[in-house]
Amino acid sequence: MIIAIEGCAHGELDQIYRSVENLSRQRNVKVDLLICCGDFQAVRNESDLQCMAVPDKFRHICTFYKYYSGEVKAPILTLFIGGNHEASNYLQELAYGGWVAPNIYYLGYAGVVKFGGIRIAGLSGIFKGHDYLKGHFEKPPYTSGTMRSAYHVRSLEVFRLKQLKEAIDIFISHDWPRGIYNYADTRELLHWKPFFRDEIANNVLGSQAGESLLHELKPKYWFAAHLHCRFAATVQHNERQSTNFLALDKCLPRRQYLELIEVPHDSNQGLELSYDPHWLAILRSTNHLLSVRPTTQYMPSGGPGSTERWEFYPSEEEIEEVKTIFNGDYKIPSNFLQTAEPFKPRPNYNRNARQAEAQLNPQTTEFCEKLGIDDPLEKLIGKPIMLSAPVVNPDEIALEDDDEEEQLGDQSEESACHESNDLFFVDTKPQKRSKMSLPQPQNETLDEEPLLTEKGPVTETINLDSASEDVTGEDLPSTIKKFKRRNQELYMDQESSTRAAWATKTDLENSPGILLECAVNVQDYFTVV
Repeated sequence: MIIAIEGCAHGELDQIYRSVENLSRQRNVKVDLLICCGDFQAVRNESDLQCMAVPDKFRHICTFYKYYSGEVKAPILTLFIGGNHEASNYLQELAYGGWVAPNIYYLGYAGVVKFGGIRIAGLSGIFKGHDYLKGHFEKPPYTSGTMRSAYHVRSLEVFRLKQLKEAIDIFISHDWPRGIYNYADTRELLHWKPFFRDEIANNVLGSQAGESLLHELKPKYWFAAHLHCRFAATVQHNERQSTNFLALDKCLPRRQYLELIEVPHDSNQGLELSYDPHWLAILRSTNHLLSVRPTTQYMPSGGPGSTERWEFYPSEEEIEEVKTIFNGDYKIPSNFLQTAEPFKPRPNYNRNARQAEAQLNPQTTEFCEKLGIDDPLEKLIGKPIMLSAPVVNPDEIALEDDDEEEQLGDQSEESACHESNDLFFVDTKPQKRSKMSLPQPQNETLDEEPLLTEKGPVTETINLDSASEDVTGEDLPSTIKKFKRRNQELYMDQESSTRAAWATKTDLENSPGILLECAVNVQDYFTVV
């Protein structure tokens, strides 16, 4: 079996597949599987870009969206683990692994699969001691801190991997196992990476979790990336077991980021991806250890006085339970589904889009329900409420007019009958309604006097020449407003003001009607206003 190993992908899938094709043509071989060692950058759209912890100058959409949308299909079965530059919101949907696109499979936080009889295990992320003992508490939308801690390795995944006893053919990680530089020419490494000198001297370069897994699992091959250089070493565990370690660079011109290796396999087994039954049994038995809290959680150690189970290597009964659940068929189903809108190319796409809200992936939901385990993301955000058929209250009484009932009785049953549980129906034969018409307005002549307005007092015309009526100050309307002399001229018309100017004191005493007429004129002014 020919397997292509690639270092950091950084979203350049088009270039990687072209390089694999060119290399296989040069060597005249057929590549059966492509393994990517992290920083895959499965970015589907602009919102995924905002969930990737990279500087702005490296925030590019790249080419994965074409494989996600179905525009292009991966020419080779591709298997990868997560690194420290990922669209964490998408990978978090697939905690136990799944298809991120047709023919491209993600191993999850940690996972074990089989391909053509070869057993492949992997661990996503990088090691950071301050988050190692915590649960998977991060969820979108991320803060600047949780966006980074989301890809940090947790003790639960390392504990689960340590329960494996059968031989591991290939192990994949993103960062190097700590101390791996001691098994090869360190001077050559420092020639290309001189700034590693202090970390190597203090023995802090690499992952402590990876170091413990290396010496406990003793895989035949270990592939890694992260430090952007090619480095090979051989770890001799004992007389019979050794590990061939290979780290590769990132996908850039004139970099050593791709190699082909030949791995012996059972030719009687088909080249298809399948679950590992032992790993499935371990997931079932350790489900109670899953935590989604940002607090320290220690794994069972079997210390003095401990009564809880601390070793979870699957028993024969547990293997049989898994076999019964899957009916002996461990082939991974091709059940990829899009859970977000793919990117649509345009000249200036939105690099400052908002992070999308967390959502569950049907692949993970189906896997967890089948195996009887918890989805970490579901424990964080809850299970969405699925609305079923509308519920009908049997005690509810439908109120209808008698006329409508008679009309419905005259109609045929085909047009009148509806399902009893339908809340809404579409009227496919609406009645044609004419426009509403109103009668023309009519002007009626009334014999009665028109009503007086309410805005002003009643005014009367008084004949000043009539001597039959004597008008005194007591007969003046009580609603007349008295004005000060300096303001009186402002409210008089021209005629009234002229007459008032010629009125003398004697005239006012002899003819009080002049004052009344002035007051009436002022009152008319307020009536009009």
